[in-house]
Amino acid sequence: MKKITKILLLSLVVIMLFGTFASTASEPYDTYTYSIDGEPLKSPTAYRAADVVNSNDMKIANIVSDKKLATLGTVSDFVTDVQYDEEGNILRSDIYIVDKSNNRVVVLDRYYVAKGVISNYVDEYGVSQTFKEPGGIFVIRQHDTTDPEYALTPDSAPLRTFIYICDTSNSKIVVFKENDLGEYVYVQTMAKPDTPLLTDEAFKPSSIAVDKYGRIYVVSRSCYEGVIVMDSSGEFTGFIGVQKVTYSLFDMIWRRFQSSEERATAAKNLPDPYYSITVDADGFVYVTTQPSGDAKAKQYAALQSKSAADSPIKKLNSAGSEIMKRNGFFDPSGEVAILGGAEVSILEDVAIGEEGIWTILDKKRSRTFTYDQNGNLLFAFGDKGEQLGNVAQDKAVAISYHVQDDGYHLLLLDNDPTAGARIIDYAPTDYYRAIVKAIANQNVNNYSEAITCWQEVLTLNNNFDLAYIGIGKAYFNQGEYEKAQEMLAHAYETDYHDKAFTEIRKGIIQDWLLLLLVVAIIVIVLLLKFLGYAKKRNKAVSLKVGKKTYREELLYVFHLVFHPFDGFWDLKHEKRGSVRASLTFMILTIIAFFYQAIGQGYSFNPRGDYSTVFIQVIAVAVPVALWCIGNWCLTTLFDGEGSFKDIFVATGYALAPLPIFVIISTALTNVMTAQEGSMVSLLVSLGYIWAAILLFFGTMITHDYTMGKNFITILGTIVAMAIIIFVIILFSSLVAKIASFLIAITSEVGERL
Repeated sequence: MKKITKILLLSLVVIMLFGTFASTASEPYDTYTYSIDGEPLKSPTAYRAADVVNSNDMKIANIVSDKKLATLGTVSDFVTDVQYDEEGNILRSDIYIVDKSNNRVVVLDRYYVAKGVISNYVDEYGVSQTFKEPGGIFVIRQHDTTDPEYALTPDSAPLRTFIYICDTSNSKIVVFKENDLGEYVYVQTMAKPDTPLLTDEAFKPSSIAVDKYGRIYVVSRSCYEGVIVMDSSGEFTGFIGVQKVTYSLFDMIWRRFQSSEERATAAKNLPDPYYSITVDADGFVYVTTQPSGDAKAKQYAALQSKSAADSPIKKLNSAGSEIMKRNGFFDPSGEVAILGGAEVSILEDVAIGEEGIWTILDKKRSRTFTYDQNGNLLFAFGDKGEQLGNVAQDKAVAISYHVQDDGYHLLLLDNDPTAGARIIDYAPTDYYRAIVKAIANQNVNNYSEAITCWQEVLTLNNNFDLAYIGIGKAYFNQGEYEKAQEMLAHAYETDYHDKAFTEIRKGIIQDWLLLLLVVAIIVIVLLLKFLGYAKKRNKAVSLKVGKKTYREELLYVFHLVFHPFDGFWDLKHEKRGSVRASLTFMILTIIAFFYQAIGQGYSFNPRGDYSTVFIQVIAVAVPVALWCIGNWCLTTLFDGEGSFKDIFVATGYALAPLPIFVIISTALTNVMTAQEGSMVSLLVSLGYIWAAILLFFGTMITHDYTMGKNFITILGTIVAMAIIIFVIILFSSLVAKIASFLIAITSEVGERL
């Protein structure tokens, strides 16, 4: 008994210990992606909070003589700069923090210890200068044009680290370089360019980026013309990425009635200025916008439509054209939960990582969203709170990648109300490395290895749609189209699925072309013979006296659809049709729509949506019943000669072409791609148009109306249908309220008794 007790106690201790380890290892935030339905899918942790570095950890006091400024105040931006040796080893990975409150830039080494400060400087005129509320910063390795060797051989001039600082409140950009002694030397000041296109008020640099060609891209949050572009000397070269201004219909009409003076004094409809900017290794510019007012509503719509015009994140080439790929389920603009009513993401910053990966910071949620170069969401994580890895409430200001020996760390800078400015260091996990490895192989077209890597990702997260897409694309490029279709179908990727299907179809046509031609000819011949037979039978029945058989009533439709005038006349006066035949055509219409709901090919219904027979019965029977009742009620007031039975029979026969077109178009979706869907839409439209024409002439001939009177009557019938629906809804609501009242009375009486 004592031995069993000891074993139980030992087991309890082990369970408690493992429970403690599990809770300690877990992160205080969720990592997730989104399904095509907008539902969050939890995924393994991609980045784990490794450390939080505050100003005390940075040891700024060791290099700053004024102890009052030893700690960081409010910070506004930061970037990292990495340098490698010839073998690809990291020599250094510095971090540059813009300390806005203390008007300086603090430089940290790869271990987050301060190594220098950029604050006071003497400009080219010998005047001592200081920063005033500096904003953005950008660091880049460039050839030193001031070096004597540059004039002789520009390519052999030494590469140095150049630091571009937005001195926002002083309306200028100040450039420094790091010399061989590790000192930060003043290079030049770039004031507002001398151009009438840019006012003094509009030039307040708040974010900056410099590409490998020396082009300087400046964001000023008071400039509405787009991104300001300058050359390496600070000369203005133009604007790029000008955002469009849209006017509502009311605004456009109202402006037509305003005088020129009123239009001049009216509030201007200005686009939202850009908020932050960065540039990737290829020279492409990423800019974010923080929308306000009506722009927020547009962001809701852009999330699903993936409209670049209304998206808060854009990727621009040097000419200013928007080139971002938006191949994911949703626009790569942050939180998808806004479709359920949550507020839109407020994009504070964007950072460029490895293998085309980039990340945006949602200040609203203190959360980051990471995408690949095609706009697919890789993962999202982050939250507000006090635990390690969480961010101070609405205080996140910037993100940047920091290259260390174990990979790309993601750094987040925030202004904690109690601890002051700090850096949260998120270290990559094996899950992140597996994703990057797969993307890297995919980028260099190493398809076999990419398949293996994506399969490794799926073992860690079988809900990761991008892994299925990656495997599917790799199979496609290897010519294994059936396998590609299978994998792509898991992630609802229709584009490459269609490409794979096209290749499969091409092979089938090549192998079976002769047989397919023979079958097509046989079908056409049989169809022509059947139409000839129907014509012969209808001609014979026209001379027949007495009641027509059910088969003859059905065959008559092949005469009516091609000859509506005499067809509907004989339908009514010669009794060529019947209620049972009309019901048959209605049932065929219901069957056709049900087949359309369940029988479409993958390209036209990738999510497998369907509806029941009952829904299709309601969808067909209710409109037909409303039409017949409304038309009968109206035509009794307008001397219509048709009875309710005549109206129903004519309506049923008018529907006859519709199921044929619907069935044929649905069958074609199984042998066509979505890009060829215009043919399918055309067939369905022809079916509706043909049925509408037959219904129009059937109503006219049934009631013996003129063309004009028939048109007015049909419009009146549509109004009558709307009134009937309104009365039904009103009556249902009244009955529901009466029932509720009776239930309440019964309950009250029961309680009192």
